Amino acid sequence: MRGKRERGTGRIFLRGNTWWIQYYYRGRQVRASTGESDEKKAAKVLKKRLAEVETGTHVDSRNFRYEQLRDAYLLDYETNKRKSLRRDKDGNLRLDSVTRLDGFFSGFKASEIDTDRLRRFVADQQRAGLSNGSINRSLSALRRMFNIARRESRIQTLPYFPMLKESAPRQGFIEKKEYESLHRGLPEYLRLPLSLGYFTGMRLSEVLHLRWEQVDFLANTILLYAGTTKNDAARMIPISTQLRALLLAQHSRRQESCPFVCFRLDRCGRADKLGGFRKAWYSACIKAGLGRLEPVVDSATGETLHANPRKDRRNPKRKMKMVYRGLIFHDLRRSAVRNLVRSQVPERVAMQISGHLTRSVFDRYAITSTNDLAEAARKLSAFHENGDKTGTNCTEMQHTISPVQ
Repeated sequence: MRGKRERGTGRIFLRGNTWWIQYYYRGRQVRASTGESDEKKAAKVLKKRLAEVETGTHVDSRNFRYEQLRDAYLLDYETNKRKSLRRDKDGNLRLDSVTRLDGFFSGFKASEIDTDRLRRFVADQQRAGLSNGSINRSLSALRRMFNIARRESRIQTLPYFPMLKESAPRQGFIEKKEYESLHRGLPEYLRLPLSLGYFTGMRLSEVLHLRWEQVDFLANTILLYAGTTKNDAARMIPISTQLRALLLAQHSRRQESCPFVCFRLDRCGRADKLGGFRKAWYSACIKAGLGRLEPVVDSATGETLHANPRKDRRNPKRKMKMVYRGLIFHDLRRSAVRNLVRSQVPERVAMQISGHLTRSVFDRYAITSTNDLAEAARKLSAFHENGDKTGTNCTEMQHTISPVQ
């Protein structure tokens, strides 16, 4: 029979084949499973917990749940005014990467989210047809949630996050003939946004929020204010001759009630700020041969996935889930940067126009000037035809270079 325990030493006890520990933290009794079937190992776990209580480093995260992780993460985004944060129709904060996590981890305790459960999340998202990049964004968001909780002493340890290998950076470009074909196929109200993206390299959000006060027809420039761009830096963009004509035509149709450059007319003929146009873009790109719709296939079974039918229909039919593959608006930005390099604009100037802060963008976009390639081919051909014209060879160099004393 065991003797009476000393106060503050806790105790271990057996439940089935697993040893549990009991101790007090801030006046409250804590009971937790050690996951050990060996009594000595369980005693070590208890000793570690008691040391944490003594030093003030202990954290009781038994009832700390995923929803608390998510709320702290969204609050961090809101207080730091992250531009990727959106709100839904009800005004609630929304991030696509977090929405995917909600559908899988809602109701889980933070202690229950381990590496094995993360791998199940990855498999679930792959079966839904998501790309490795999209899955990694969700895993990165969850890892950030855990880091915030650990920084605030809500948890002590983080699980291992099994990140996936992503495909190579997107290489989509649009040539002039393709741009002209797409320009003809788009509705009239979308032609100016297309031209702004193609000729200036502005991001979609910058195009949609552009106001007439930022367009200077005398100086032939567009000014993006500080704080409105992705990196919050102001920048000046030149207006090409082709774009100037389109802007002037749009300026003649403007209405005083709408200060935005890109607008569309409602049923009453009033100009209204242009919003998202994803469906119209996909339709025009498919007609122009620059995109296509593909069925979403379960990577595990190879079966085509179907969307749930709408409940408000009398005889709802299941429709295949389709995903768009092809030209996206951001490809216009990539094409604009490449055209700047092709026209022999210095890279530093091109980076100032596009708003890129580092030289790595040219490597990531795989942008190479055709003039540079043609010049390299000319020099290489001349070398093979005429040989080495430097006037030296290896034998001569051996005689002329003196040995190191």
